Amino acid sequence: MLALIMMGIAGALPGVMVLVGIMALLLGIVALLANGIKWARIPNRKVGAGVAGAALVLTMVGGALSGTDGDVSPEALIEEPASAETLQADLASYVGKPCEFDYQVMTQGVASNYCDADSAGALIWVDQDTHERAAAEQTAAREAEAKKVAEAKKKSDEAAAAKARAADAKKAEAEAAAKAKKAAEAKKAEAAAAKAKKAAEAKKAAAAAKAKKAAEDAKTKIRAQEAKPEVQRFTPSTSYANCSAVRAAGAAPIYSGDPGYSRKLDRDGDGVGCE
Repeated sequence: MLALIMMGIAGALPGVMVLVGIMALLLGIVALLANGIKWARIPNRKVGAGVAGAALVLTMVGGALSGTDGDVSPEALIEEPASAETLQADLASYVGKPCEFDYQVMTQGVASNYCDADSAGALIWVDQDTHERAAAEQTAAREAEAKKVAEAKKKSDEAAAAKARAADAKKAEAEAAAKAKKAAEAKKAEAAAAKAKKAAEAKKAAAAAKAKKAAEDAKTKIRAQEAKPEVQRFTPSTSYANCSAVRAAGAAPIYSGDPGYSRKLDRDGDGVGCE
């Protein structure tokens, strides 16, 4: 009974291998085109290509087993892998043909085709050498552009720094000029104040000297007047006709020795006339 079961399993194994191989081949092709299938645990194109290759081998082995008597060894049923020249020829047949997305990669063995944009911007398949050369050119172009931008920025920064230094120098010059002008004005004001003070002091001194001189002159005049003897001057020609004339002249009473005194004005002879 066990032998029959084993024979049944052996007879069904090639068909199962072919079925599993076909399913795996389809998954590998889809993963190759879509850059992986997450639910099938195929992360990228490279793994998808490996699954497709393994599925192809499994399908071929299953087909070979189903067409033999079971006496042929598994090693005899596995075909020899394609040569590098065959793989390159297969990839080369796609070069120049349109592709859909710029992230697509077609891999066979160690060789690959890449979906890149041509000079017109259209996406086409290119071989690995062309892809790497274009990538190197793009890298060089980016580096040259970055260098150009850096040099422009450096020149801009240097110009801005030079402008800032010139502005600072101009500001410092203006501040120095304003400071010098302020100092000159302060010095001029100080000189004017000193001159005015000196003039006021001179005027005050002159006024004091003048007042002192006037006081001294007044004292001298007073002393001179005090020292000068009093001299009475008589006018011999003064005479009065009567006491009425004396009173009219404001000289009454008139005394003996006064200008205009005469005996006729002093009737009682006591020396006082026009009493």
